[in-house]
Amino acid sequence: MAKRIHKTKKTPLFKNVGFYFVLLYALLTLGMIVQVFTVNVIPMKYAMIVCVILLLLLLGMYYLQFGKKVNKVNKVLGKILIVILAVFLGVGNWYLFKTGSAFSRMTGDDTQTSIVSVVVMKENKAESIEDLKNSKFGLTKTGTQDIMKKGLADIKKDAGQDISTVDYKSYKTIADDLYDGKIDAIIMDEATRSLFEDNHSKFDSETRIVKSYKYKTTTKDISKNVNVTSEPFNIYITGIDTYGTISTVSRSDVNMIATVNPKTHQILLTSIPRDYYVPQPCQGGQTDKLTHTGIFGVDCTVETVENYFGIDINYYVRVNFSSVENIVNALGGITVNNPVAFTASDGTYSYEAGEVYMDGAKALRFARERYNLGGGDRDRGKNQMRVITGIINKAISPSIITNYTSILDAVSGSFQTNMSNSEMTSLIKMQINDMSGWDIEQISVNGTGNGSAWSPANGFNSWVMEPNVNTVKRAVEVIKKVENGEDVKALAQQVMEENTADE
Repeated sequence: MAKRIHKTKKTPLFKNVGFYFVLLYALLTLGMIVQVFTVNVIPMKYAMIVCVILLLLLLGMYYLQFGKKVNKVNKVLGKILIVILAVFLGVGNWYLFKTGSAFSRMTGDDTQTSIVSVVVMKENKAESIEDLKNSKFGLTKTGTQDIMKKGLADIKKDAGQDISTVDYKSYKTIADDLYDGKIDAIIMDEATRSLFEDNHSKFDSETRIVKSYKYKTTTKDISKNVNVTSEPFNIYITGIDTYGTISTVSRSDVNMIATVNPKTHQILLTSIPRDYYVPQPCQGGQTDKLTHTGIFGVDCTVETVENYFGIDINYYVRVNFSSVENIVNALGGITVNNPVAFTASDGTYSYEAGEVYMDGAKALRFARERYNLGGGDRDRGKNQMRVITGIINKAISPSIITNYTSILDAVSGSFQTNMSNSEMTSLIKMQINDMSGWDIEQISVNGTGNGSAWSPANGFNSWVMEPNVNTVKRAVEVIKKVENGEDVKALAQQVMEENTADE
């Protein structure tokens, strides 16, 4: 009688524990591949290599679990290997997710935050707007009237009735009247707070806020898009004089044009003094300090500079005091070439001549100091360029890999630009592709101080810097040469020497 042949039943895949190891690994691999192309910061040739390696590893893991010639020991080793590789894939996915999220927060942002506050003297007993409903409110008729109208409407709503207001044209007069008791409260746009401090240095400590109202507005699209990997472009770097939220509207205390030529790997930083006395479209063409354009929004600052210099500004970058500290600290500090030794006017830091290592707080103090510098605001602008140069040099160095996530967190919360996500990632891919260094040159424009020029934003005569038109023409000349692909190292040095001689 013939023997009966017994066929061994195959165990279904889903009942094999190895199936779930491979499934987990496959999902992580798929996630990594999707993110590589979604985040789009890795050049295509490297992205394809990464994908091929990931797929080959996936096939290898599958074979180790289901290959016919694989014994039990190797299957166990395969599971251990899957766990190890899965950890690396998980970390990689997390890094890519963080990168994508950071770029989304930084780029293409077209919102700005305006704050209207009701301010009283410190000793005033009012705790709410209702407590002030029968009081006399002062408000200015200069600055951002649209925001002030919104604030006034909400204040009336909280008061439950109409309120008594007095209109002012001068920040000095309205502050004086608050201090003298002629009015009980000020309705102020927080972007103008520093204008009050110009006349009452202890304004912050001698007054308090009863209530603030926040308004988000959309800025108009002022970007002039180009192919950032092959065409030259100008970025306006504006630093607002506040801590905290980067979208907050405030004075523009750092004013700089960064001219970038991606083909020649040349960057030119052109510093403009904050008190430059220039016509401003947002004030009806009236002439005022450049710093006051920030009160009306970054689009006003950019348009003012475009008109005066006769150049196109393709993009802008906004930073604030928090930005500098956070970014420099995340980079692990920067090295700045300081030409002249000095001590900060508040006594916090001393800076030797030569190469100086700085953490965030020290770099910020270096960039803000002007009183103990021979050239005052001119030298402050030069030091700001030195800090930015230090940041760029550190940011493009391989050492940032160790602090990658910290840098992303710092930059994404303290940096705002209208450059699109795709433009930003294109620049990063270009840099990864060739890993070339950048030649960073610095120039500035100059002028003459005038202590009695009319300031429409202030509402009284103020100290300004009347532009030296020749230095502006020279700056535009150097900018155009960078755009045309010419080497400007010698010319930039010559322009800086000319400006120093004129100071």
